[in-house]
Amino acid sequence: MTTLAYIILGLVLLVILAVILILYYARDYAAPVPPAVPGTVKIACVGDSITYGVFVSDREVNCYPAQLEGLLGSGYSVRNFGVNGQSAQQSADKPYRKNKHFKTSSDFAPDIVLLMLGTNDATDRNWQGIDPFIADYRVLADHYISLPSRPEVYIMTPSTQFPVENYTKVIHKMNNDRLDEITAALKKLAEELDLPVIDVNAATKTHLEFFCFDGLHPDAGGARLIAETAYEALAPSDS
Repeated sequence: MTTLAYIILGLVLLVILAVILILYYARDYAAPVPPAVPGTVKIACVGDSITYGVFVSDREVNCYPAQLEGLLGSGYSVRNFGVNGQSAQQSADKPYRKNKHFKTSSDFAPDIVLLMLGTNDATDRNWQGIDPFIADYRVLADHYISLPSRPEVYIMTPSTQFPVENYTKVIHKMNNDRLDEITAALKKLAEELDLPVIDVNAATKTHLEFFCFDGLHPDAGGARLIAETAYEALAPSDS
């Protein structure tokens, strides 16, 4: 092998290593969140990569929190505190309460919190059963309920997962049985805590067309559907 070949091989290996490191650390990346516009209703969207908008084109304007702000109008500041890979369970590999956006979303002093976690909890690597999940989710919900700003907290059920040929079968084990169990348990918890529910799981059940990339993450159209579902729950409070 020539010297040039060794150099090229070394560069290729460095690129591969860089990509691996970027993909690994990006899971913990918490994007900067701009401050609210003074005098507006502040909404904190807490969640995972679906909230963050990981595969949404022009994410900053097409993720569901940004689209929700557009639907609600200038009287609202909707901010995205979603972080890739996050879970409600403390035993999970990426618990939201250990991410810096747990604090920043709290310091935001929101008037409304939209809480959407559960997708990563349902994976084989994190799933410990419905009881540990709900116990940790309750702690998370209680935290936001008890903030000094006394926000109205909405529980959002996780979106549906779809089988996508040659991708989901390799990377994502289908977890819809667990997601259905999580959805039912979250509705029961919401009733116990007297919190409103936004049923994203039901809204996405028949919309594979918005999840074609990997069956899990919505595109801009799917983000729009989630935003519209949230808007339907929030809009009556304007009247």
